[in-house]
Amino acid sequence: MTFLITAMLIGLLFLSWKYILRLEPAGVFAVMWVFFAAAVLLLQNQIELRFEGCIYILVCVTAFVMGTIFCDECYNPVPSGMKVALRKQWVFPVLLVLLAGAMVNPLYSIILHGFSLRALLSMQDLLNMNREISEDRYYTGGAYSAVNQFFLIFCYVAPIVGGFCWRLVGKVNKTLCLLTLIPGTFIALTQSMKLSMISAAMLWFGSYIVCSYCYGLPLRIKFKSILRFVIIILLFFLVLFISMVFRTGEVSERTILEISQKFVTYAFGHMHCFDIWYTTYVPGEFAWGSKTFMGISNLLGVEERVQGNYTEFLNIGKNGFYGISNVYTIFRPLVEDVGEAGAVLVMFLMGFVANKSMKDLVAHRVVFLSQSLLIAIYAYVMLSFGASFYGYTSYLAALFLTYFILRFIQTAE
Repeated sequence: MTFLITAMLIGLLFLSWKYILRLEPAGVFAVMWVFFAAAVLLLQNQIELRFEGCIYILVCVTAFVMGTIFCDECYNPVPSGMKVALRKQWVFPVLLVLLAGAMVNPLYSIILHGFSLRALLSMQDLLNMNREISEDRYYTGGAYSAVNQFFLIFCYVAPIVGGFCWRLVGKVNKTLCLLTLIPGTFIALTQSMKLSMISAAMLWFGSYIVCSYCYGLPLRIKFKSILRFVIIILLFFLVLFISMVFRTGEVSERTILEISQKFVTYAFGHMHCFDIWYTTYVPGEFAWGSKTFMGISNLLGVEERVQGNYTEFLNIGKNGFYGISNVYTIFRPLVEDVGEAGAVLVMFLMGFVANKSMKDLVAHRVVFLSQSLLIAIYAYVMLSFGASFYGYTSYLAALFLTYFILRFIQTAE
């Protein structure tokens, strides 16, 4: 099986190589899962592995790439001649409003849980706040406020606009573009909600790529860029690790050792978790999208979403290694929605749509729709290791709002 998976990884790299170099959705999707699959093979002695689920995931990713290749062969739009320009005078006020709105959520959430903002000045108070908010979220559903949920949308819209405008504005606005990552990071460090920080970073990066293609700005992979990217990733993981330590409410050698094992499970255990679930899954009635779009189906009363999406925690560790996980990747809800063959077909169609949207964007056809679709697809594939990006109503609302903001800050003639 190790040989088969290795052969599949080589084949996937061969099929997607040009998309990887161009940072297109198929390339980003493929290189992510090549990396995860390689890590899975290296962790065979620490984490349980049955292989069937891993092979299925690689089949789905390959289907996405094949959909992209098929679109390359059959769809080549003629450039429309339309010119797109950024209304730079509106970038500063729009970013300022989005940043202010984004910071309302974490600050109001702290107050909503009964803490004072002065707790941010004390390390012990900060640790207690992280632990109590985390426990409240997982055991009681958390303190809910419609106002707070509304401002959560800004936490995701802000990095989308920040990443999109980064290459088109001056130094002052560039600083604001980077600051759009602060709210998500602040939430991770004060409330142990790692997903907010991860999502913000992915949305920023995805919209950065979309802007580059729309405005014909080159995406060159240089040594300095690679070094900067590695440093950013290391800092990113450091903040995530610190947020996990803060969740325990104490900082000690024992805590750090325990969190180190949990961190490996959270970072690489999702493929193992799906692998075990896939080998024991008994097909039933199709959910027809209610699992992938869990937030909407929850509002409609079709499904009931719990914190973490799944209550089934699997022990995926072995040989004394900690490995408790309930992260099943995007592929579990897809299989539950439309079955195994249906999920492969959905991946193929999504690869086709991603490439079509990219071609339309470059040809300046249906520009704003293409921008929004691509940002949504980048978000979905980059968060594919964790959960469906479309399963959260705040994410969907952010993508909906993004369409109108991008229309407002740009002109197309």
